[in-house]
Amino acid sequence: MAPIRVLIADDHPPLRYGLRVLLEQDPGMQVIAEVSDGFSALQQIEYLQPDVAILDIRLPGQDGLEVARIVHAQGWPTRVLLLSAYAYDAYLQEAIAIGVEGYLLKNEELQTIVSAVRSVAQGLTVFSPALRDRIRSLQCESAEILTRRDLEILEQVARGKADKEIARHLGISERTVRHHLTQIFQKLQVRSRTEAVWVALRNGWISRLVDKPGQE
Repeated sequence: MAPIRVLIADDHPPLRYGLRVLLEQDPGMQVIAEVSDGFSALQQIEYLQPDVAILDIRLPGQDGLEVARIVHAQGWPTRVLLLSAYAYDAYLQEAIAIGVEGYLLKNEELQTIVSAVRSVAQGLTVFSPALRDRIRSLQCESAEILTRRDLEILEQVARGKADKEIARHLGISERTVRHHLTQIFQKLQVRSRTEAVWVALRNGWISRLVDKPGQE
């Protein structure tokens, strides 16, 4: 079986070195690159297509969240494991909206990080235990602030409908559709229709209509 190919992006050399040594002690893992800033992380992820990218959130240049956002937007196969000393709500909300596969605090044991890399590479989602309750709370808060009309519009977006089609289907104006979408983006802390639908599907706020094209 091929080893899990890992990229490490952190601006603290001792942490990068420690992670690299620990990961490479596992015969099932291979560190293929380590970088110290967000721009280099993006370049190497695009070029090398690692299985997992371990990203510090506070990277110089482009931060880890922005790197993760671009990786997901480009559809690259790399799974993202964020690493941070901070558990700010704003970071968690953005990480959830982007759809990162993992978010660990830096006070975790190094072996826990290694196990998380393996889980993320297998398609699982991993968050530090200290973050899980807060994440659930944030997800519930986001759901509560979406109106019935917001959810109706998100369902139509999930079907691949354009603003004009949504407006005709719901009997409202295109301007009203755009207004609701702007509000939805703000509420969910996302920047695109795709991200908004992904958050809504992941949390079960709308049905998986994207799997049923053409259904009304």
